[in-house]
Amino acid sequence: MPVRKVLGILVLVLGVAALCWYGTKHHAKRIEQTVADGANGAVAASVHGLTTTVTGRDIEVNGLADSAAEQKRILETLDIVQGRRVVRDKIKVLESVAPYTFSAVKSDKGITVSGHVPTEAARAGIAVVLDHDASSLKLASGAPGGWTMVAQDGLSALIKLNKGTLTMKDKSLTLEGEATTPTAGEAALAELKDVPPGYMVDTSLSYLDDGKPIEFELVYSAADGASVSGKLPAGLTTEAIAAALGLDQVSGEPSIAISGDPEPALAILKKLGSWLPEFDSLKLTLGDSGNAALSGGDNGFPFAGNASPGADIELLETGLSKDLGDAVAVRVEAATDLPPDGTSRKNAATGETEVMTAGYWLPQMDFVAGYGQCRDKANALLSKRDVNFVTGSARLDARSLQVINAMTALVMKCVQSGNLRVEVGGHTDSQGDSDFNMDLSQKRADAVVEALKKRGIPGDAITAAGYGDTKPLAENDTEEGRAANRRVTLAFTQ
Repeated sequence: MPVRKVLGILVLVLGVAALCWYGTKHHAKRIEQTVADGANGAVAASVHGLTTTVTGRDIEVNGLADSAAEQKRILETLDIVQGRRVVRDKIKVLESVAPYTFSAVKSDKGITVSGHVPTEAARAGIAVVLDHDASSLKLASGAPGGWTMVAQDGLSALIKLNKGTLTMKDKSLTLEGEATTPTAGEAALAELKDVPPGYMVDTSLSYLDDGKPIEFELVYSAADGASVSGKLPAGLTTEAIAAALGLDQVSGEPSIAISGDPEPALAILKKLGSWLPEFDSLKLTLGDSGNAALSGGDNGFPFAGNASPGADIELLETGLSKDLGDAVAVRVEAATDLPPDGTSRKNAATGETEVMTAGYWLPQMDFVAGYGQCRDKANALLSKRDVNFVTGSARLDARSLQVINAMTALVMKCVQSGNLRVEVGGHTDSQGDSDFNMDLSQKRADAVVEALKKRGIPGDAITAAGYGDTKPLAENDTEEGRAANRRVTLAFTQ
């Protein structure tokens, strides 16, 4: 056979072989791709992203199945993939928990979470809401439908609180905590408005500030002290109120606003404190300095006081009104329903034990009454407390009640127990006409005597004498000296 023919046959055989080899290999690739496409489709909807690897016509499936049912469904789907030969199952089934729980706690250190999360996508979503990782959550199946959205909404609500806890158990959500104001609380609860049907939501919020206007009431009685109720401005406490009033303490549990200026109220209370000894009881309502109309209308915050027996109501009301200013509408009346004589009390404003005597609260005097003791007690008393009068007149001023009561108690002790008599002396400085001063001093001494007689001092045991400017204690060329010379004296005789 010719060589050329042999070569031709050889070329033909090799060509056919090459075509057969190429066709077989190309067909295998096509089959492998078909199997791979089918395998990928079978796991595409898996909850946790199962993966498949195809070698030839063999399929290997790896990853987490959300449940045994999902594992079975995936394997059954892979089993019918066209062209597959073997399915190797490397699937692990995720632990299922019941009840399905999740919790978050917000404190001043931030938000911490614990419990379970159904998917890594859910974990990532929670981390976005928290603005930090959620690695502490354990991956587990068993979450009810819509769980991820509800958890994120719950966290969004918790974030808007100052502090609190979020608890989820299956389809039950509980949110508890503290919001700054009711408005802030409403904003937090609004995050839960789209919770899917079937979920139970329970919320319990407290508020740092109840959102109501600042307004508080001070109630005082000489027998019981002071108490406060209502809502104080930020920075104002019962301790600060007590200090402003000059009291040991103020009772009550008022709420405190997160805003407001305490200074206007403190200024009023400090001025009121010096007037407390003149009152049996009083009630004052204060609030935000810009909202006096809340309680007192256009006239200011309301003050209602019952003056201690013997007070000059007109002067007391006028003096207190001037002191407190236009922000307070002052109304003063005489105390009524007085207790029987012999009743005692400790005056909260003065700290003195007082005894109801002839309709007046007189301080209790505990000493042995003798001439020397009475003289010394009188000098000590009048060196600390002045008997003051309205300028140019014999009318006792608004703050003379306490010293008149103390003088009465002292004189009564000395008259009854010491068998002494007393002269009330009136003295002036040298300003003005001497005859006028003499007459004024006599009238002032007479006024004091009348006040003491009203309180039970026998008329035959007490007299009045006016000395004008004839017995000065100091030089009259300074205001301090003139003030020292304007005085009332008690002189005892046996």
